[in-house]
Amino acid sequence: MGNKVSKKNAMAIIAVALVSFSGIMAETAMNVTFPALTKYFNTSLNAIQWVTTAYLLSVTIMITTSAYLNKKYSPRVLWLMSLLLFTIGTFIGGLAGNLPILLIGRVLEGMAAGISMPLMFNLIVRLVPGSKIGLWMGIGAMVVSLAPSFGPTYGGALIDTLGWRSIFFILLIIPLISLILGWQTIIPGEQIKSNVSFDVLAFGMLSVTLTTALILINQLGKGTVNVWLLIVMLLALGAFIFRSLTSQQTFLNIRLLSNYKFSMLMFPVVLYMFANLGINLLLPNYLQNVLHTSSFWAGISLLPGTLLGGVLNPYFGHLYDKYGNKVPLLLGNTVFASSLLVMAYFIKSLNFSAFIIMYMIFTLGRNLAFSIGMTASINELSIDKKTDATAILQSSQMFMGALGTTVAALYGSQRGGLAIGFENFLWTLLAIALIIFVMFFIRLRSKSI
Repeated sequence: MGNKVSKKNAMAIIAVALVSFSGIMAETAMNVTFPALTKYFNTSLNAIQWVTTAYLLSVTIMITTSAYLNKKYSPRVLWLMSLLLFTIGTFIGGLAGNLPILLIGRVLEGMAAGISMPLMFNLIVRLVPGSKIGLWMGIGAMVVSLAPSFGPTYGGALIDTLGWRSIFFILLIIPLISLILGWQTIIPGEQIKSNVSFDVLAFGMLSVTLTTALILINQLGKGTVNVWLLIVMLLALGAFIFRSLTSQQTFLNIRLLSNYKFSMLMFPVVLYMFANLGINLLLPNYLQNVLHTSSFWAGISLLPGTLLGGVLNPYFGHLYDKYGNKVPLLLGNTVFASSLLVMAYFIKSLNFSAFIIMYMIFTLGRNLAFSIGMTASINELSIDKKTDATAILQSSQMFMGALGTTVAALYGSQRGGLAIGFENFLWTLLAIALIIFVMFFIRLRSKSI
């Protein structure tokens, strides 16, 4: 029995995983609705992309509090909190009559995902015996990896039949299932008492920094730079860094960024997230607006690639165990860069089927380097630093994902049109892939890998 996961514990993990899955799926499901939403709300793609960006920003900010929340509250309290936020946010999103109300719903959904994702992995660590921890961590990673693949297909199918509001209302079934599975299995437990207080000031400063940064970048689409907003961002960033280095209260341990082994893998990992969510926004819109594909088939275009990447995640872990991180990192980034080169150079001659194949190759390379890089960056740290490293990685990934959607929307709104914008974005990602090569080779020469 000591080597088995009880039915009760398995159901508890699944109950929390459902909230994480639905939150991530809701994020990607909205990408294929952008053409319809721009018409419905009579606005631009640059404004509509905040449907995704606001969600990711909300997840980012919430994840930064995860270490503190897990010290202060029981899993049951956090699970119920995420359920309530997701239900209210999804209901508001489905009823939204204007863009600001829709964004409020998305922010609440993001807060729910920001609580449930770290909680899912925390429950796995607490409830699964050591002999099964690898399997269940793989299952957790698969939930996070596969959810984005179902989102565009789910959204594309519904927007062509029942309309974009149905994307929200049908999702309300998932919190109900989670409640049924978790009510008797996620036990109240004792509240964890911590003598270390939460650094509200540092949290507020980081939130202001991230929010103003995205607004500033978004405004570049209008050809303007708000100087006062730039000053606020720089002051908030400086104050956050100073506060983090001097405060004794609990928040993010940014001193980890000075750790060469960690930072030289962290930056490639977050750049892969930037690339992934940027393409996930532009490709379905390119297929609809340039190749005149239906919303349903535009959503389907991402499914084979993301499914392939998610299913192969356990095998990628095997490669790490067998070869270390040198070969998988270089191989993954080579495949990643090659796919971008082909798509950028031959974009005018690629049809729908060709884009599906190229996206599969893109995801294969990206997922290989991404998963190995994330594992290696944390694995080389001492135990007392792993929690902080995980929080930094997860929060920075979400922010870079939000940044990716914002930048991609700017490219898509260029005067030359979506076709030119998508091509230029692909060339930009290829340049990023080359920068990642430089990071890997610098690390190789230092004999850190």
